[in-house]
Amino acid sequence: MPSTTGLVHPPSPSAGDRPGRIGRGTVASLLVVATLTALCYALLSVGLTYAPPVQFAALRAGTTGLTLLMLALLLRRPFPQTRGLWLRVALSGLSATTIGFAAMFGAAGLVAPGIATVVAGTQPIVAALLALAMFGQPFRAKQAAGMAIALAGIAAMTLQDIAASGSTASLGVVLVMLATLGIAFGNALTKRFASDVDPIAATALQLLVGAVPLALLVFLTKAWSPQILTPRFLALVAALGIGGTSVTFTMWIAALKDCPLNAANAFNFLAPVLGVAISVVFLGEGLTPLAIAGMALTLMGIALAVSRGKMG
Repeated sequence: MPSTTGLVHPPSPSAGDRPGRIGRGTVASLLVVATLTALCYALLSVGLTYAPPVQFAALRAGTTGLTLLMLALLLRRPFPQTRGLWLRVALSGLSATTIGFAAMFGAAGLVAPGIATVVAGTQPIVAALLALAMFGQPFRAKQAAGMAIALAGIAAMTLQDIAASGSTASLGVVLVMLATLGIAFGNALTKRFASDVDPIAATALQLLVGAVPLALLVFLTKAWSPQILTPRFLALVAALGIGGTSVTFTMWIAALKDCPLNAANAFNFLAPVLGVAISVVFLGEGLTPLAIAGMALTLMGIALAVSRGKMG
């Protein structure tokens, strides 16, 4: 979400960028974000039986953005005050919402929810590398080691299923990686302005800006599906909009005010573990010994990556 001039300079230090203890409230917020993220791919796979990917993505972003905009106006929340902040929010919306949602929804129809969530779990590594390249925010040795261990766990959870699923799954994985890159870039930008905006207002603007290209793409390619008016689909859009979008985006921006980006991103490694568990319990996917070992490695990596920022 920052300006073009801001990208070439490291961000000014804030409380969240200095070493310290991560508060219990911030930890709780990050755990909620990871849990809701894990639920998304399972809900997406169900919703795609009613609407094509881009239509579903445009509806999720647009309806949620409008709802949050009305809430921000009702609560008299402040909107960005400078042109630079508006540009940062817009850039993050185009990256995380337009690119992230379009690729994410496209992947949901090609790859099993468990695999999608696992591959998307590489986002903390991508975001950390972007933070290093864009802002000069370095890894600590423990963070680097923890992320490497968690990434090895993610690989163990997913490679066997990808190999067994063929070219369709491979295309789905490519789309998930594109979504991951868009979301990671959006997260890195968000860190630049998180302390200068209201979370609800900023989230509304992110979603609405990102929804515009998605809606235009729908109008240029195909007509809206009549099934989008069915009660079950509308319920899915509401569930994704409230839990998977409104709550996660708003809590994420709020958490970044008080937490370094790399430490916050480490919690996102929980999403693949939870996603696999959800797929096993509710969707009947199998759980192999290799996947169990991968989950254990991922949890060990998370613990190591955030070990310096104890709860306070």
